[in-house]
Amino acid sequence: MFRPLIALLLLLLSCASIHAAEPVAIGQHYQLRSQVLEEDRSYRVYLPATYRWATNRRYPVLFLLDGQTRFDHAASSVDTLAASGDIPEMIVVGIDSTQRTRDFTPTSWEAMAGGGGADKFKSFLSTELIPTIEKEYRTNSFRVLSGDSLGGLFVLHCLSAEPALFQGYMAIAPGLDWDKQLAQRALQKTFDADSTIKGFAYIARADDTGQALANFEAVADTFKNRAPAGLRWQAAAFPEETPVSVPLLAQIDALRRLYPGYRFRADEYPKGLANAEEHFSKVSRIVGTPLLITEEALSGVAYAQLDSKPKDALKLFQRNLDANPNSAETHLGMAEALAKNSKWKDAAREADRAVTLAAEYQLPATAQGYYRDKAARIKEGPKKKGAK
Repeated sequence: MFRPLIALLLLLLSCASIHAAEPVAIGQHYQLRSQVLEEDRSYRVYLPATYRWATNRRYPVLFLLDGQTRFDHAASSVDTLAASGDIPEMIVVGIDSTQRTRDFTPTSWEAMAGGGGADKFKSFLSTELIPTIEKEYRTNSFRVLSGDSLGGLFVLHCLSAEPALFQGYMAIAPGLDWDKQLAQRALQKTFDADSTIKGFAYIARADDTGQALANFEAVADTFKNRAPAGLRWQAAAFPEETPVSVPLLAQIDALRRLYPGYRFRADEYPKGLANAEEHFSKVSRIVGTPLLITEEALSGVAYAQLDSKPKDALKLFQRNLDANPNSAETHLGMAEALAKNSKWKDAAREADRAVTLAAEYQLPATAQGYYRDKAARIKEGPKKKGAK
């Protein structure tokens, strides 16, 4: 019996519950006094669903500009993509804007007053915000920066000015006209000067025409003809979208392209552990960071062997349990494997542990009910077996 995407099933179950009206909030809001910018800066943090109980896991971080407008949909997109197995879970940090023109533009330009503070804002990120996030949360130092419009211009400025600051750069509908197409010229200079740059870059446009379209194509050509071999990049067009709507779709597209082929499909489960490990090893080589076999994938491989090779399946469930000791789902899988191997006492213990963890980590009421029902059925197993 396969168990693909059990987390998604539990999410759907939780959505079926009906409660009295309550405020809906995503993430937590914080403030940081910036010595670099000489002002208080607000930011928001979304933590993955597993963060509370998977205390041995470390997570990549998506740093999102204009957090006051983009945070909710970006956090929801990350959550949905991770639940469907398209990307690993990520911490999302949304940085609220104060003076966008000042912070996001690299030079002063007569066409728009108040620019030129991008290097200072980059220093705020590198010396204050990033260290704060990496101190307070379990990060793995794989950082991604995403911004749109002038925020997208800032993303490209960071890539050209300090490429190693982030491992992923997502510039959505960037303001490429700034200071006579400065972004394109700066990227070309950086690429020509440093052939060792590695990472991932993504640029997206909306319904651009005329000079705006020409500016985008010039940047895309710069990536095509000048980007170092170690820099993966993607240019995407959304001609049916406006600059206001394009971040909704482009953010999802960018995340999927950052982790190409990450999803391990259910029809791969019967092919075994070596196939699963090679799958994630291959994606790791593409992305440039270690990506271990996921809890869901290892569970799926184990369930695929449960009927035909119960002893081998038990070893796989034990490995999963060793890696995820606080996972209610992994304890439940272990319980089913033990029951399949007629180790009823141990199976009952693991089933009860799954129920306890579901309550301890405050999983939705419907999910807790699911674990209680499964535990009860496992514990009834010896009686049914004896009755045959």
